[in-house]
Amino acid sequence: MNSNSFMERLSTGNEFIAVPDISASNAGIERISFMYTGFRACIELRGSERWPFLQPFVEVNGRNLFDGEVEAEHISYWIPQFRTSANGIEASAVIFAPLGRRGFVCTLKIRINDPQLASIKIKAGWRGCWQSTHHAAKLAKLMAGVKHAYISSWQIGVPVIEYRGHTPLFAMALVPENVMRSKIWGGESNIEITEWTGESITARPGEPAYYEIADEYTPQLGEEKIITVYVGIGLEEVSAVASAQELRLQGCDRMLAGLKAWLDSRTIDCDVPNLKRLINTNSFYNFFFSQAATLDTEELVSVTARSSRNEHCAAYQDTQAMIWSFPAILQVDWTQARKLLIYAFTVQLPNVGYRSRYMNGIVLEPGLQLDQLCAPIKALHLYVQLTNDLSILFDRRVQSGVNAIQQTLAAQRHPEVALFETLLLPSGEPSRYPYVCYSNILVWRILRDIAWLYDRIRDIDRSIEAESLAEKVKAAIMAHFVVPGPMGEMFALGIDLRGNYELGDDPIGSIQLATFHGFCRPDDPVYRNTVAWIHSEHNPYFGRGSALEAPFASADGSASLVSVINDLLTDRVEPALDFLNRAFLDDGIACETIDRVTGRAARGPAYACLAGLLSFALRTALGLPVPKAAIAPQKRRPSEALYQPPPPEASQVTRKARL
Repeated sequence: MNSNSFMERLSTGNEFIAVPDISASNAGIERISFMYTGFRACIELRGSERWPFLQPFVEVNGRNLFDGEVEAEHISYWIPQFRTSANGIEASAVIFAPLGRRGFVCTLKIRINDPQLASIKIKAGWRGCWQSTHHAAKLAKLMAGVKHAYISSWQIGVPVIEYRGHTPLFAMALVPENVMRSKIWGGESNIEITEWTGESITARPGEPAYYEIADEYTPQLGEEKIITVYVGIGLEEVSAVASAQELRLQGCDRMLAGLKAWLDSRTIDCDVPNLKRLINTNSFYNFFFSQAATLDTEELVSVTARSSRNEHCAAYQDTQAMIWSFPAILQVDWTQARKLLIYAFTVQLPNVGYRSRYMNGIVLEPGLQLDQLCAPIKALHLYVQLTNDLSILFDRRVQSGVNAIQQTLAAQRHPEVALFETLLLPSGEPSRYPYVCYSNILVWRILRDIAWLYDRIRDIDRSIEAESLAEKVKAAIMAHFVVPGPMGEMFALGIDLRGNYELGDDPIGSIQLATFHGFCRPDDPVYRNTVAWIHSEHNPYFGRGSALEAPFASADGSASLVSVINDLLTDRVEPALDFLNRAFLDDGIACETIDRVTGRAARGPAYACLAGLLSFALRTALGLPVPKAAIAPQKRRPSEALYQPPPPEASQVTRKARL
């Protein structure tokens, strides 16, 4: 399992640009994407079925080496590298996105090892096709703008494709390391453009525009030919070209070495190679694809996924962002985690608890979920507990956010019983009964967290008040949710406080996690009976009788990865590790459900926030330490001072003119 030889696609990207689908068979980039505040969505630029968006090629006598057998792997768990060889010619391609840059780099190396090939002609470089443009906010829809492709009037020999409505909206430019032949063709005309002529090729929605940067040469024995293309994105021609030119000025080798050093310093060490690959690939996938800097405003946004292959693309959900993704962000960069907390307590605060929102906080899917309402407090407690950064508790934005969540929570309370209602289950499905066990356990948890946080800033009255309410909630849960079951007393999924209840479990918010949240001990008889029921034939969704047995199977019979992660976070680590060692997932990336026969993704691929939860759960289950580079040293005043100065929020890395 998790072997590179079984991968079909690889991913890479940075804050600005996502390159989520690179074919392992031919190194072709199928699509790129970026977040756009004005459209409240992820914008995807896609190639065609026959032509990838961008692909390396090495042609000898009309044959492309990359059409043959290609070996694919990740350098430092995030930088895709491809190798191929045939008849004495070796070629390798690397694709990477330097941190903080509006673009990515594609570099191709060719070496001749056969003396008899010293006089042949080789044509090599990068070519591609931009066929369609999609607006993805959960659903991906074709955009109606027009592509204008031409050789730049601002920079000689640079292919540019500008996407326009009434005005330019965004653009892409390809700048080669050295001057070489460039051409653009396609669209509505049959012309081929190789230089600036004042003309452009117009490609309407769904029509392809083709481009190529290539060199034709006669190699020398042992000579290594390097063809590097810098791909820049921007809001129009000048900014796209300038983005690519800045990448070129920084230099491919320096940027690659800098990115590799950054990744290596944040790699979680593990003695088991397959598990190390699974932990770190998902950790970096979560870090780069669950958050982004938007192209048009450069604002930080948090999203569930940055690929339209996932049905939650460009949507924000509190649980996925703050409970799934956030702990894994802390594994990589404490300072970035702080920024995400501020985002949650400002941009996303007005509609906190609703099923999903756009990246700017506007409601996407209404309907209050109690677990979503609790999620920001859970993340805040984890952050302060791990970093000891008390300054965030004195931030008025965070204080207002905590108060707002408590007020909304109070509105959900039963007038006589210390239980809180919800409209939706953690999975987003309508709840049959208003009171859900797991969601109320989470309420108990965050009340205790609030008490602890208030105690840290010496607000003793509020701390005592929160702790007192937490005790009442726990007593109410034990009094009303414990019901008869086939294995003895167990927790019900939901109740109505009128004597009606429902047995069941929701893996997104499983009662099995009660011990993880500290609600009860693993040997508690009610908890033991509940977990036994979840893992038994009494549970209609238990996935028994296949190569991959999981605690929960969806309606189509595929296994829920979240239910496997729940095992990791409780006391069923060995069965979970066995499952993960035999499942391929979505080419090693977390997915919503897994085919129980093939072990490959069945639903919900490219699930960035879930990748974070998987990485965090594996690290926690195996007892692995957080990399030292993730830790932001706190410059604190003496401990008797209540006020703690905040760390700089401008950037986790000071910008340098040269790398």
